[in-house]
Amino acid sequence: MRSRVIVPPASAPLAAVILRALFVTAVALPALLQAQGAKKVLTQDTYDLWRTITQPTLSPDGAWAVYTLTPTVGDGELVARSTSGSTEYRAPRGWTGRPSTTVGARAFTPQAARISGTGKHVAFLKYPSQATMDSARARKVRPADMPKNGMSILSLADGRVTDIPLVSGFEMARDGGRFVVYKVDADTMRAAARSKDVGTPVVIHALATGAEVRIEDVTNYSLDNAERWLVYTVTGADSLGVDGIYARDFATGTIVPLKQGKGNYRSIAIDDEATQVAFITDADRAKGDSTAPFALYHASLGTAARPAARTANALVTADAPDLGKAFRIAEKGAMRFVKSGGALRFEVQHVPAAPIVTDSLADYAVVDLWHWKDARLQSMQRLDASADRDRSYAAIVHINSRQMRRIANDSMPGVQLSDDGRTAVAVTSYQYQLDAIAGEGGNDVHLINTLTGDTRQVATRLRDSAQLSPGAQYVVWWDERVWRVHDVASNRTRVLTAGIEPRVSFARETHDTPSDVNSWGVGGWTTDDKRVLVYDRYDIWELDPSGAAAPRNLTDGEGRRQHITFRLADLGGEVPTHDPAKPLMLRAFDNRTKQAGLYRERIGKDVAPERLLMAAKSWPVLQKASKAEQYLVARADYREYPDLWTGASLDKLEKISDAMPEQKEYSWGDVELVKWLNADGVELEGLLYKPEGFDPSTQYPMVVYFYEQLADGLHNYTRPAGRNIVNAPVYTSLGYLVFMPNIHYTPGYPGPSALKSIVPGVQSLIAKGFVHPKKIGITGQSWGGYQASYIITQTTMFAAAVPNAPVVNMTSAYGGIRWQSGVERAIVNYERGQSRIGGSLWEYPQRYIENSPLFYLDRVTTPVLFMANDNDGAVPWYQGIEFFVAMRRLGKEAYMLNYNGDEHNPRKYANQKDVDRRMQEFFAAKLLGAPEPEWMKKGIPFLEKGKDQLPVVRAEP
Repeated sequence: MRSRVIVPPASAPLAAVILRALFVTAVALPALLQAQGAKKVLTQDTYDLWRTITQPTLSPDGAWAVYTLTPTVGDGELVARSTSGSTEYRAPRGWTGRPSTTVGARAFTPQAARISGTGKHVAFLKYPSQATMDSARARKVRPADMPKNGMSILSLADGRVTDIPLVSGFEMARDGGRFVVYKVDADTMRAAARSKDVGTPVVIHALATGAEVRIEDVTNYSLDNAERWLVYTVTGADSLGVDGIYARDFATGTIVPLKQGKGNYRSIAIDDEATQVAFITDADRAKGDSTAPFALYHASLGTAARPAARTANALVTADAPDLGKAFRIAEKGAMRFVKSGGALRFEVQHVPAAPIVTDSLADYAVVDLWHWKDARLQSMQRLDASADRDRSYAAIVHINSRQMRRIANDSMPGVQLSDDGRTAVAVTSYQYQLDAIAGEGGNDVHLINTLTGDTRQVATRLRDSAQLSPGAQYVVWWDERVWRVHDVASNRTRVLTAGIEPRVSFARETHDTPSDVNSWGVGGWTTDDKRVLVYDRYDIWELDPSGAAAPRNLTDGEGRRQHITFRLADLGGEVPTHDPAKPLMLRAFDNRTKQAGLYRERIGKDVAPERLLMAAKSWPVLQKASKAEQYLVARADYREYPDLWTGASLDKLEKISDAMPEQKEYSWGDVELVKWLNADGVELEGLLYKPEGFDPSTQYPMVVYFYEQLADGLHNYTRPAGRNIVNAPVYTSLGYLVFMPNIHYTPGYPGPSALKSIVPGVQSLIAKGFVHPKKIGITGQSWGGYQASYIITQTTMFAAAVPNAPVVNMTSAYGGIRWQSGVERAIVNYERGQSRIGGSLWEYPQRYIENSPLFYLDRVTTPVLFMANDNDGAVPWYQGIEFFVAMRRLGKEAYMLNYNGDEHNPRKYANQKDVDRRMQEFFAAKLLGAPEPEWMKKGIPFLEKGKDQLPVVRAEP
């Protein structure tokens, strides 16, 4: 039997079409709207087609902008656009829109394209097309025989593209422009001694001529930034005796053997000036001794004027005997020269104990002992086992003196190193690990002289970390709601913000959890450590760490006066310090209007910041060319796609992309900022998304979605997509209002706080007349799912609820484990974390019960659909079981989705789209009056699992 559809006049607004077609299924709704001549509805098929601009970048000279344009699912394009004209080149990149097809896997991310230092060429990996990969999978091709990646080189002079097959990766020198070095995708599993690394071919490709030089059996390679040297290691698959490490002069082709001998060669490091190289190898170990440790070698490459000799024998810089019996050089550890080049940082690790042969335990108990004094739970130790096994510690060798020292250890595992390598700061919580179980942890701060080994403690039990200034003259940290600074030379500590507080607070005024209040952070340092830039809520302060100059408000108090938050802008380059002679670029955000923009300011000048642009927009991309005054930004709002704009100044920008012109064909709607008072009289903000053609005289169904604070995203663009949360453009396209309210929290009462914030917000919208009071749904994910679960136990306002991945019983969840990280939930979540209870289960047992939806589920009248996945590492899925079993026992309408093996937020794309579809169908049935889908009517018996996912032939209407 066909459903009767009431067809409104063609002039009726879109929402009226939807609301009067109450018996139209979610599947038929798009067809109805299209038949009425309305804009297209955003459907799941639309998600796959929506393109995204990824990895945008400017050439060093600012003449070109390069990015990848990729659909959610499908083949992408490399786009190169001139910033001073209309010239644009495009080249296929293959299957770049590749969401996960397996449970738990992360989405594929293509390697970013690279522009040569001269700005004349672009190199990028070219992937097989989606059709090619789908065909290979359909034919069940072996993994080794699947289609391979290639590389393409785009000439920006004429748009010519050179394709090179079988390339697994490539490198270009940052400041070069003559060559690209790529690795051939060859079969490395040749018959060879498995105790050795086996190399593959590497090719030097001349960008101007296409000439190539092929080097066989390369296991590792590195280029210096200036493109002077290619340093590479060779391990042959045969016994030709060519193993070694070599430096090839790019200018002359001269090859300098740094060391030769059979073995494994690892971890190449070249200094910033390309005058020296370091590496590690086991080539000198005793013949046949496969357990002998690696040694660290150093060699000079000479200067640009006087390159190294034909043979530059490397010298041992650090070896196993230097480290003692307990340590060895970490063969997989990071290695780099300090900025000055005078020292080399490398990694050492404990000599591993002999492994236990698994078979030897066959007749013995295999047991985990959970000890009450373990600093880390067995669950954490299990997840950290691989990292613990390979854990390494920083060491340093001073090049001229050949003086080596280990500067980190088990009790001080992490260090910050100065640019000259002479000073290090270690921040350690080692001695407070057990105290941290009760939330009373902390950090001690130690200064280390890496030349002498002298160590002194400069701060005790900080709740935050500490930072070494770039010039190593000072250490700054946040403690007891003030900033403190330690003068390294004088060994004195003082309050850095003395004289400003309490007039201005550097603590976060918005802090609303029962934990220690953090600062707003450090913005950076000026040249020679003269000033440190510190944030308050709105402004930036310029503070003299020596104490000689008075504190100065860099932004002249304009931020606090206008409720604008100023922060230093990251322009995409490496800016370790700020030059006082050059202007600072600041990002600005108006906390009242949510407008955003950019300002300019100067250090040491008593003037208000200069406004460059400020608009009801967001600016998700902000870059500056490294060698030119050319900017690249993305500008967006809720309706405006984040296309790219460029210009020589930020107040004169030109649009250079049009990535999604099809958007205008779709029903999109609009958004506005709304305000109301919560039940305690606190003013709150929220976002109200409205369907296209919104008619305030019509009553609309509404879906309420929230987390904590979302209103600042008023001018953000949202790409149509679907998973376990509400996508505003999609839902407004389907005819719903979407309300996203902020929540004001009272510590100890997260559930009532959400109730007192959200319900009055909904009531304020109902009072305006355009919300149907009987057609309101509520939904949230994780913390939002918990709050939605709590709210429906306290009110009958909502006709449908989708509280995904919720905690419903804080008493049982309190003692659990976050399996994704292995940490106990008690501290992370409940006592001082997001749940905001403020104390333990034994201190506040009633709070845990009062805030748990489970104990009030007998009051629920709202039909519920929710997701609880059995591999959720954040919220134990047994919380979902408690929820469902209780609802079923009480005779309440409830449906639980469990995506087998998937996580807190589903990773498999099919699972994301499935939960999105069922949420839409559930809300359509409960709020639009659409017929219930079969899974709501009859369920899915285990023996029929998956059948509803198979394609079916649908009868014509």
